[in-house]
Amino acid sequence: MKRLFLECVVVLWTVWAPAGEMAPFVIPTQPTPDSRLTVAVEPVPADAARLEVRDGHFFVGDRRERIWGVNLSFAACFPEPADAPHIARRMADAGVNNVRFHHMDTAAWPRGILDPQDRLRLHPEALKRLDVFVDQLARHGIRSNINLHVGRAASRALGLPEPNTRYDKIVGIFTPELVEAQEQFARDLLTRTNTARGVRYADDPAVAFVEITNENSLFMWSAKRDLRELPEYYAGVLRGQFNAWLKDRYDTTDALRTAWAAGAEPLGENMLADPAFAMPPPQGPDDRRWQIEQHAGCRMTAAQLDDSSGVRLNIEQADQTNWHLSLKHSPLQIAAGSYYTVTFRARSDQPRSIAYSVGQDRAPWGNLGLSRQAELTAEWQVFRAGFVALADEDRARLAFSVGADPASVELADVRLSPGGRAGLVAGESLDEANVAVFAHGESEPRIRDRWRFLAETEKNYFDHMYRFIRDELDCTALITGTIVFGPCGLYGQSDMDFIDGHAYWQHPRFPGRPWDAGNWTVEQLAMVDHPERATLPRLAAERLAGKPFTVSEYNHPAPNDYQAECIPMLAAYAAAQDWDGIWLYTYSHESDVHRARLNSYFDIDQNPAKWGFMRAGAEIFRRGAVPPLPKTRQVALGQCADDPLADLTDLHRSRGRDMFAAATMRIPLTWQNLLQNRLAVALGGETAKHSHRVAQPPVFLWQVEAGKGTFAVSAEGVRVLVGRRGSRGAGITLAEPAFAAITVTALDGRPLHASRSVLIAACGRAENTGMVFSEDRRTVGRNWGEPPVRVEPVKASIALPGRPWRCHALKPDGSQGQRVPLQREARGRSYVDLHPKYATMWYLLEQD
Repeated sequence: MKRLFLECVVVLWTVWAPAGEMAPFVIPTQPTPDSRLTVAVEPVPADAARLEVRDGHFFVGDRRERIWGVNLSFAACFPEPADAPHIARRMADAGVNNVRFHHMDTAAWPRGILDPQDRLRLHPEALKRLDVFVDQLARHGIRSNINLHVGRAASRALGLPEPNTRYDKIVGIFTPELVEAQEQFARDLLTRTNTARGVRYADDPAVAFVEITNENSLFMWSAKRDLRELPEYYAGVLRGQFNAWLKDRYDTTDALRTAWAAGAEPLGENMLADPAFAMPPPQGPDDRRWQIEQHAGCRMTAAQLDDSSGVRLNIEQADQTNWHLSLKHSPLQIAAGSYYTVTFRARSDQPRSIAYSVGQDRAPWGNLGLSRQAELTAEWQVFRAGFVALADEDRARLAFSVGADPASVELADVRLSPGGRAGLVAGESLDEANVAVFAHGESEPRIRDRWRFLAETEKNYFDHMYRFIRDELDCTALITGTIVFGPCGLYGQSDMDFIDGHAYWQHPRFPGRPWDAGNWTVEQLAMVDHPERATLPRLAAERLAGKPFTVSEYNHPAPNDYQAECIPMLAAYAAAQDWDGIWLYTYSHESDVHRARLNSYFDIDQNPAKWGFMRAGAEIFRRGAVPPLPKTRQVALGQCADDPLADLTDLHRSRGRDMFAAATMRIPLTWQNLLQNRLAVALGGETAKHSHRVAQPPVFLWQVEAGKGTFAVSAEGVRVLVGRRGSRGAGITLAEPAFAAITVTALDGRPLHASRSVLIAACGRAENTGMVFSEDRRTVGRNWGEPPVRVEPVKASIALPGRPWRCHALKPDGSQGQRVPLQREARGRSYVDLHPKYATMWYLLEQD
């Protein structure tokens, strides 16, 4: 057995090296014949074996097939035919074996597939280009993943009322006309014969996957608000379906009234000590009172209304963050599982929104069950919201966040009271089909019925679309619905062919207008420093036992100084967890493939901190250089054998969309456990442990000292180190720069000591020439700089196993550069020293 290097870790912190030490590293858009990184491809002809599911994983014939993929977005889905073979070759050389066609339905041609004259039809030129590109990808061994709905808004094209969601999200799940439009789109695309391949998309083995709808669920991020605020047309559709569901469940109004009466509670006394907003000076730290919170230079004053019923908040200085100006009442005592009701009147001089919530008034400042928006006008309106407290808290607060808008706000008759729950409201009747989906102060049985109805409605939609694609269109591709949105979302996906998730570490934030290219921030945080907040354990908890699990969008967006950690950490972790597919988001948004700089948060085609690690990631994950961990923890979420959905809805209500938090409700589980165990969840059944035969399991280290993390992995065919200057692990010692990621991977599938070709990839920062950062480096606005893109070269020492090696630095085109001398210590061990003088992030080790 060969020794695995996983040494003690020393972490030192220092400032970044000056930008002048960075080196140009533009990876060509067209592969060169001299590249040492080319790969042999296995084309996918029209009669090739299909990708299929067996034993919870993907297979082609008898071969296990993991997916190492990229997304293409908008116009990038339709390159010039002359460019298509070069793009495909470049992807293949990076180890890519699948492309996810994403956002191709959001815009009209030439940025999308829709006909600008009729957005219910597909544009012929877009289809021709798609035909050619899918064919060229297949010729280079790359299958396709077709997204059927991402950004298309058929409601507009059909002349339906404007929904309150972008891209027909949520409403497209239950509105019959929109479901029919989705069916028509799927029919038009999947039954088309690809003119370059002579086979229908539905029959083509090169079309491996079909995704029904992207990031779309009745339990998605905004669903709690969006469902309550549906325009009447869509609210009426959902209400009609809810009443039909209730009729089927209870038959009569009397039976429904009896069932929903359980747990009704009258409204209790107001818990607020100063409902008239006299706002006297505090008498002590535990004095219950109203207080103004002001942050980041924002200012406001409070004045009692003339009738002493409320307060006027005069905004003097606001920025674009609403919680930077808040009025809070604390401390309040909240009991877990108890029901509370907040009521108030509000108005503003100008139309605007405010947020109100009940949460902790101390670290970690968690929400306790209520977080809502109120849309104000010049007229007084009454607002009411009830919630079940998520935890016991004796220092809770009721807060009104009123920043992000200069318009002053008036609040009156504010109450926070225990109770306030009722079942069927006077006038509601199944015979009249007027029972509201949402009502104020709902009893527990009413709430549970709504959750069950939404979960079943969502599952019925996905199951219907699955049957339509599989049976009516006779499509042989593997089908998924959408990503997992908590326990109820997982229930809706449970009969798909595979389960999918998305995650981003430090996604861009837009404090003003959404997706404003001049007003955004990316936090300068390294995931390796924050394992308790990391994306990877949360993704692991979304895996459904017995189903393949994929992550079809993932990124650590630019210009994060730590973005080089993205692929090494993701690929190693996913391989150890034995996931089945990864797609980086995104190769490109543009049809222009000849750029020499990174141009956005997400595009990786000219971002060497991402694209420069793709080949290493393919070896680590796709080819399995990091083997799976030898044990699996399988967590049963639903514990009621007769009705697991009841448990799933309760779990979702208490833990939201966080599947890792849901799993911890069933077993003790920490992020550290997943360095030794795979994780999967089940909707029901028993929690269990499984052991697997793994010849030589990987050795993982993820630790944090003084707030600075190190991640190291050793396996027979790979070593990975992510960390700070002075970090050591997996036989690698990092000297410079202040932060870097390093991978050492065999390119021929052999153990490192027996390999004839080993790639070393090493990178600190990556950024364009002349990028103009803000002082805190959280944004460059529109100042992304000019070509060439540059990398921060790494100085490190790597211990080499096996026989004598020879080493060369590689140029950005993969061709051979300078010879790199090896070092040998007295005990005979060889080392290679990476150094900035070679101005590269790639080194190739070879032995005869």
